[in-house]
Amino acid sequence: MSTPAGVVHRTENGWRKSAPPTTTFSVRNLGERLDRRGVARIYRHSYVRGQADRAVARGEAVRILPGVVAASAVARDPRIIIRALLLWHRDIVLVGKAALIMLGMKAPGTTRPMDFYGVKDVEAFSTTRCLTRPGIRVRRWHIPHWFITEREQIRIATAEVSVLILAIQGEWGWVCEALRQRVVTPESCRQARKSLTGRYPKTKVDAALADICLAAWSIPELEMGRVLRAPGITGHKPNHKVRVGDRYYYLDRAFEAEKVALEIDGRSVHGTIDGFEATMMRSAHLDRHGWKVLHVTPTMFREDPRFVLDWLASHLHRRHRPKTMFTEFALRRIMSGAAPA
Repeated sequence: MSTPAGVVHRTENGWRKSAPPTTTFSVRNLGERLDRRGVARIYRHSYVRGQADRAVARGEAVRILPGVVAASAVARDPRIIIRALLLWHRDIVLVGKAALIMLGMKAPGTTRPMDFYGVKDVEAFSTTRCLTRPGIRVRRWHIPHWFITEREQIRIATAEVSVLILAIQGEWGWVCEALRQRVVTPESCRQARKSLTGRYPKTKVDAALADICLAAWSIPELEMGRVLRAPGITGHKPNHKVRVGDRYYYLDRAFEAEKVALEIDGRSVHGTIDGFEATMMRSAHLDRHGWKVLHVTPTMFREDPRFVLDWLASHLHRRHRPKTMFTEFALRRIMSGAAPA
């Protein structure tokens, strides 16, 4: 491409020809855009297209999506990927983990909002496009508009849709955390099942909803819920709030008729000094007001589920006891979700 000619100006002392314009503005414009937003849309005839090509060749930028470049240093940041998706196509609907965080949920293992810790892939649905790139998965699917909300000009599937998808994918840590933070409820997830009609087999959606309805706040609680459901143990409520004197406690599994609490104590919470002391004081208060507390660990019921079930059954009324029983091997498969319960 030829260099643009200089411009002739009339001055008091005669005529003067200015120097040809340089490309400094173009370079600065693209650089400023990447510095400010981390991502830029490059159209076919854009005046910065050549600058983008050279930035990619130097390793300073990457083509994160067709027609979209991002600064190399932040190209895998979920926030940048979300911006890139929005620039790439306006009908994108964010789903999955990133969608839940955008809706206010705190990721498992974090205490700060809008912390994308643990989000390796940003998932989205589009009515016309399908694409897989490192850290990006776009599937062609139409979500009914009543299951779509908007945050910061980004179309996002409702939390229930994302939780259902994550449950089908086996991301139970995120599902349990969404239930614990009350981002969703089992009932609200049941009402959202029509959003995925035709997208996933009915059997998978049914199985995911059945486990969501166990209302577990952690994976050990989910596994225990599956093991209690399989032999037909009834009469219990998950994460049930009870008043004990002037205190309130949430019991992992509460059998109100028998006043029996099944508590799952993990080392990460109950194994610390403060956690141990709080557990002992909690048990003392419950015992003083007539509750029998059965403490089990995840290792106990994973290695010897039959013993735990027999021990629990010995404290239950006949109508709540197991209706049938499985082998240790079968119970472990049920616990892991490999076999239906």
